[in-house]
Amino acid sequence: MLLVLLGIVVALVLGATLYLCMVHPSLAGPIGAVGGIASALATVFGVAIALRRR
Repeated sequence: MLLVLLGIVVALVLGATLYLCMVHPSLAGPIGAVGGIASALATVFGVAIALRRR
């Protein structure tokens, strides 16, 4: 259930980000930079959680 909720939240955040980039093209650069950092942090947290469960 938690994974389904997480998937819905991720989809909503990505949709809102896409909307902002389409409506306000000047925000595409900063949003892309924040997205890159967020994806790196999500990867680190995912690996840490996966290794902790072993």
